Amino acid sequence: MKARSSRRLSPDERKAQILEAASRLLSESGLNSFSLEAVARQAGVAATLPRYYFGSTDELLRAATQDIVEEVERVLLSTELGLSTQERFARYLSTLEKAPWGHAVWMRAPELHADLESIVQTARKHMVESMFGKPWDALALVDRFEGRGRIGYIEAVVAQWIEHGMENTPLVVDVLTRAARSLSRTKV
Repeated sequence: MKARSSRRLSPDERKAQILEAASRLLSESGLNSFSLEAVARQAGVAATLPRYYFGSTDELLRAATQDIVEEVERVLLSTELGLSTQERFARYLSTLEKAPWGHAVWMRAPELHADLESIVQTARKHMVESMFGKPWDALALVDRFEGRGRIGYIEAVVAQWIEHGMENTPLVVDVLTRAARSLSRTKV
């Protein structure tokens, strides 16, 4: 076991520690066990600190969701990584293996909290913009529908993969890659 440093954490470090504990708790126990008190126990901090840094359970969940959505967007949309479509989907599934709660929040965002729904809707728009190479406001309605349909397909495949114990990852990567290529008008 690693000895803890006696150095006090800065406010930013403490906040990051609590956020990481929230993500671990969500990965281990899911949404039903998520509370400020449970996160405090997971982080090994005073019960009051998560509330001090995040205000409420909803705000802490929003922050954790924002982190996972940013990671998914980075993996799926960043051209700077130089990844093939297949590599992007493999990394995306790897991200979800580490944080399966992310997909549950993604799919249930409207029923969980308006802020979460906003985060997910914004991410979906970014994905559609990436598919068509245009800003959302410049897309024709048909392209918006088509893009959202593509994302819906990906969401459904990933949901099935999770329901089946996250097995056969290479097969799922292949299914997603073939679908992306067959549905794409632009380079994927």
